[in-house]
Amino acid sequence: MRKYIRFVNGLRNFIKTRMTPDEAIQSARMLLQARIAAREENFLNLAEKGIFRYPKSPYLKLLDARRIRFEDLKSWVEQRGIEESLRILQAEGVFFTVDEFKGKTPVVRNGIQWWCQESMFDNPFLSSAYEVRSGATRSAGTRIRIDFEYLHQRSLYDAFLLNIHGCLNSPIANWFPVFPGAPGINSSMRFGHIGNRAQCWFSQVDEDNIQVNAEKKWGTRLIFAVHRLYGYPLAEPVYASLNDAHKVACWAARVLTEHPSCVVYTFAASAVRICIAAAEANLSLKGTKFLVTGEPLTPQKKREIESAGARAIPVYGISEAGVIAAGCDKENSASDHCHLYKDTIALITHKHTVTHSDLTIESFLFTSLLYESPKLLLNVGMGDYGDIAPSKCGCEFAKTGFDTSISGIRSYEKLTGEGVTFVDTDLIRIIEKELPEKFGGRSTDYQIVEREDARGLPQLQLMVSPRIKSLNEKEVLSQFMLLLKNSEDSPESWAQSGTEMWKQAKMVGVKRDSPIPTASGKILPFYVVKTVKRATETSRETQEVH
Repeated sequence: MRKYIRFVNGLRNFIKTRMTPDEAIQSARMLLQARIAAREENFLNLAEKGIFRYPKSPYLKLLDARRIRFEDLKSWVEQRGIEESLRILQAEGVFFTVDEFKGKTPVVRNGIQWWCQESMFDNPFLSSAYEVRSGATRSAGTRIRIDFEYLHQRSLYDAFLLNIHGCLNSPIANWFPVFPGAPGINSSMRFGHIGNRAQCWFSQVDEDNIQVNAEKKWGTRLIFAVHRLYGYPLAEPVYASLNDAHKVACWAARVLTEHPSCVVYTFAASAVRICIAAAEANLSLKGTKFLVTGEPLTPQKKREIESAGARAIPVYGISEAGVIAAGCDKENSASDHCHLYKDTIALITHKHTVTHSDLTIESFLFTSLLYESPKLLLNVGMGDYGDIAPSKCGCEFAKTGFDTSISGIRSYEKLTGEGVTFVDTDLIRIIEKELPEKFGGRSTDYQIVEREDARGLPQLQLMVSPRIKSLNEKEVLSQFMLLLKNSEDSPESWAQSGTEMWKQAKMVGVKRDSPIPTASGKILPFYVVKTVKRATETSRETQEVH
């Protein structure tokens, strides 16, 4: 009962303290500048209380094994800074890979072996919280506890980002799946908190097709009810499948007749679909700012969006730490160029050999600096990698202190399409075990190939070797989608939304052909290709990326 009382009180206070857009941007500037100035102090304070003085911290086994105390970390930070200190910790074995964090593989360090659970990394300082699920499907998606103070803090970053792009007061619409997914409900509350609530919430998934338990349904209804009670109702989700992108395009075209700009917050591929629908209906999207998240903003996706007269603004985040980087208003050769929110996250890389591959990459390791972060992270991998460099664009982000840029962001352990991800452990079991058992053949007779079509939309091909003579392709595809949907133990898995959206997009098809080998001759369960343009040629070629 106490948690429900805390939830209601937290929600009431969150709504009652909403700001005007002008108040929000003023608060944002003051907060971000203060946080940048106190970055090292905040990190040490969080590490001392949340790790070294917290007996349940999963990091203590790693730190104790190397006899690292808080005084050591404090000395390193004072002398060398946060990032260099994190590299020292990483070299001493103080880090977790994504599979260790998810409890999929044991942690083996310095002769010690144990298993983790995601709940071990929950932030112990959260109070009035509710739960959502991350967009990945492994373990039903990571369970994320969201604190209302965290939403307040995050809403100020929204205000800062919108203001940089000149759309702080512009009409906003969301196109995200319904609860238990995080982006739709979280962004709706955050935009309302800064005095510019979303006018529409379109959902790619019909609410009637999603199963959540009674507690989650009650909590969702309560969020909407309390907002109505305080005279500030949130837009409730309206079903608009991926094939109904014209509904969102029509909304944008309509509001642009009355406003110079509007904002649509959605997945990158969904933004492309809106632009395609607008072109087919001869609708102008000039002035539309797409905040795109959930999957890479590739060069082709960016071109498709810009060809409609709109602008694509990458927003990179992980559910475990929230939005951690976003694009500025300056042109950049990298399609997904973002500024790292250095006051809330520290980022380093480490060499990681990808399972079921011959690829070694520089994997991102994340460290929390924000007291309200959903998870308390210290050198934790999340399955992503990319390029990190000093920012030289001179935008307001950089002037505030967000002077580190990241780009070329990709995942090495997920297939991502339409904003929904399926991770390697689920796919490998299906490809190597369940399909061969059902339809015959060996583990190397099936393969998933991921690529991007000419419009920038993701496509998956289920390759089935011609060695398997008698085969009903429709039955294979149906079974593959069913196995994906049922791949999780929890009925609240994002696999429900994922398979529904992939069916709408007709994203997966069967191709009778031999699986594609890597350069070293290996047949992997999945293979990702990309289209690149050589600097000296107009032709295109396909390259293996993992």
